[in-house]
Amino acid sequence: DLIIFMLEKMHNELNTKKGNNLINNQEPNPCDFNAVYLDFINDYQSKNDSIITQEFYGYNNIISSCSKCTNISHNVQTFNILFFPLEEVRKFKNYNENRVFIMDCFDYYQKIDIYPSYYCIFCRDNCLTYSQTRLVDTPKTLIINLNRGKGMQFNVDIVFDERLDIRNYVYNQQSTYYYELVGMLCHYGTNDMGGHFIAFCKDSTDGNWYKFNDAIVTLSSFEEVCQSGMP
Repeated sequence: DLIIFMLEKMHNELNTKKGNNLINNQEPNPCDFNAVYLDFINDYQSKNDSIITQEFYGYNNIISSCSKCTNISHNVQTFNILFFPLEEVRKFKNYNENRVFIMDCFDYYQKIDIYPSYYCIFCRDNCLTYSQTRLVDTPKTLIINLNRGKGMQFNVDIVFDERLDIRNYVYNQQSTYYYELVGMLCHYGTNDMGGHFIAFCKDSTDGNWYKFNDAIVTLSSFEEVCQSGMP
């Protein structure tokens, strides 16, 4: 909640296009992804431009398919954090053990959801609809929230590497979507009210990992990062 607030607050303060308004009298065909995407990008970027949007904001596309008329519509949106509910990811992958892999989270993110009664703009009626969210373009700095539920009740282990390649999960696979882990926040304790948070950050100058435990900073390693608490 804090980082969402901070990003939005900083963007509002640094936005160089505040108050601009691009007038477009012609709505794009919702079936045409390229038209919908370009229309959204042009409108959004005409009103929003800051170092925050350039660094932390990406785009996703919600694809809806009506079972009655079979028409497909696209809805492009912005995001600055990917939220992965770990317990739901574990159930989605049918794991018996109490762990998930980081790529399982991206599988869950683009899973197909079924809505028994969803309003179709073509049929003008509530119909059975299939919906899927796909990443269109991801930010330079990608923030991932591993949601463990209220009170941190889902103690699910997350398996991850120091590098992340998500090309197969992005709409535009012609580009490179390759990330290197630079920071992680871990929770220690039984719940979010009585636990303790420790941060691990990678120094861009010497390439070393450091552990930030309140006022105490110590040299760390990626192995310790992998074995630490609940990220």
